[in-house]
Amino acid sequence: MAQSKILVDTNAYLRLAQTIRPLLFVPFGEKQFCLYILPELNKELENPRLQHTFYWVNEAEFADNRKYFPTLGRKQQQAIQRTFEYVWDYVQTDLQGPSRVDALYIAYALELKVPVVTDDQDMTTLAKVFEVNVMPTLELLKIMLDCGHIDLKSIKGLCEYWRQFGDRPANMDADFTRLFLDQ
Repeated sequence: MAQSKILVDTNAYLRLAQTIRPLLFVPFGEKQFCLYILPELNKELENPRLQHTFYWVNEAEFADNRKYFPTLGRKQQQAIQRTFEYVWDYVQTDLQGPSRVDALYIAYALELKVPVVTDDQDMTTLAKVFEVNVMPTLELLKIMLDCGHIDLKSIKGLCEYWRQFGDRPANMDADFTRLFLDQ
């Protein structure tokens, strides 16, 4: 069965990678969901502020896991580049907020017809403009729970950590209630 690829943006990666190990390039569930990042995420992680806050990102286990990216043919790469230029033009003229990397994630998602996991509200708005399937981190965790890839205790622990760390996903409490109240 072919993989069901899901793109994970920087904020979702940073919220999940320490708990769900390895996070990327590990198929799970009947639909063979598999999480990917874009190479640009690694470039973002070179930021000294991020390296200070997320000291673990350069440890071999995490750096090795971030070596896998969606495989693309030349035509797909060209289509993604054209789509990126269109999306980026829109951001610069009409939206203001999403970064170049956010626009690139949207371009990949559009061309590959895959969802993107993000809690970034500007990126979520951009995704909706271009009708890209976007899901918050907790929705991804619900898929993982339903597939037996993670348990509810781990999800609750993650949410508590985010509260303590001060890095709560947007709409975390509402999403948790909507997705896990009956668990």
